[in-house]
Amino acid sequence: MKKSLFLMIGLMILPFSAQAGMTIDRYFKTQEKNEAENAESASAKKDDFSLSGYAESGGRSTAEDYEEEDTDDDYAYRSYHLKLRQKVSDRLSYDIGSFIYGRDYKSKDSLDNISGIFKTNWSYNIDRLKDEALELGIKVNYKEKRYENTPRNEYDEIRFAPMLTFKKKNVYSVDLILGIDNYDYLEAGEKDQLKISGRIAAVRYFRDKKLKLISSYRIEQSERETTGRERTKHEVLAGLDYVFDIPLIYKVTARAGWGKRDTKEDEERDDDLDYEYCRLYGGTEHKIGPELITNIKYQYLRKDYIHADLDSRGFYIQNSWDYEALDNTSRRIWFHLELEHKDVSYSLRSGNDYRKETAGVDVNYRRKKEWKASAGFEGNFYDFSDSAKDKKRYFARIGFERLFFAGDLALRLDLKYKYTDYKQKNDREDEAVRAGFEYKF
Repeated sequence: MKKSLFLMIGLMILPFSAQAGMTIDRYFKTQEKNEAENAESASAKKDDFSLSGYAESGGRSTAEDYEEEDTDDDYAYRSYHLKLRQKVSDRLSYDIGSFIYGRDYKSKDSLDNISGIFKTNWSYNIDRLKDEALELGIKVNYKEKRYENTPRNEYDEIRFAPMLTFKKKNVYSVDLILGIDNYDYLEAGEKDQLKISGRIAAVRYFRDKKLKLISSYRIEQSERETTGRERTKHEVLAGLDYVFDIPLIYKVTARAGWGKRDTKEDEERDDDLDYEYCRLYGGTEHKIGPELITNIKYQYLRKDYIHADLDSRGFYIQNSWDYEALDNTSRRIWFHLELEHKDVSYSLRSGNDYRKETAGVDVNYRRKKEWKASAGFEGNFYDFSDSAKDKKRYFARIGFERLFFAGDLALRLDLKYKYTDYKQKNDREDEAVRAGFEYKF
């Protein structure tokens, strides 16, 4: 049964991507904007049904996946994804997606694994009044995780989350979410987990939406006490956005969060650890001119692990610049520059304290209704308190996208290269290739 499910998901699949550095990660996050441009150029058909996917394989490091960048474990990966999305009517929309990703670690064979995931999200507007809306949402995830060398860690997971959203146009929105998350380990024992969670999130607007206040609270309760694990976890978030009338300080953003989480909830991690975190974030957006925008961001993060020596404190300061060199009916050219300073200290691993300087640039050219070409480069420079761990890491990427049938079909190809210059270890090179598509019916 388990093998047949993997085979079924595999037959459904095309492409998925792993991130590759700060600027290159941002490149994939801007795909929604590019897809919106494609939709505007696709005048022949309404975008109410789409099929998309991508496949990727290559090499990377855990230092690219999460905050503990000193944990620099190299691995080869392959990942696949297929997604079907449809807006059935003004009331009903859904998407169905499947994923497969596998990892082969260079020096931690116990973590070698492959996962298969099926996801579906449904949204239905129960009532539509002039200024108010009531929306019902349902999210269902099914995951199988299999390890090559440690079968005792293999499990099946089912996650079910119904959601109710109340909205009043330009005034507020409230989300009520119930989560049921069940982990069923294949090896008999006491590792099975059933988690029940509840979350309430609210957004309130003032001054014609210039001021937005947000808040949320989440509680999670495990069915039973487990040795070395937190049974009850809380998370709290508060923040605000304010849009000014003066362009030189166009927008201010602030966030503050505290809570307890499990690394298993973060798909990038292959170990299972409980931790408590505190996160403070602030940012400003400045419109220097019609074509030039700059952002300044600051974040402080503290993480305390329950049963691990990865406790850390750190902050980063980031400055980005976006320049629209040309945007007319046929062509668009834009640039993105990003600079970052990061400083992290470890209370239990003082030799792992480090500072990192990052600089990256993206260059993009689009022939509207036809094709797009882009290139990115990024450099990371690590200075550890233990100088033997110092390293330099460089990323490069080139991408190409071609549109067909007035933009209804988009084919994409990305090539990525990473070079790591270690001070005392052998240098390492990694390549990755990603191919993807989207077809709008």
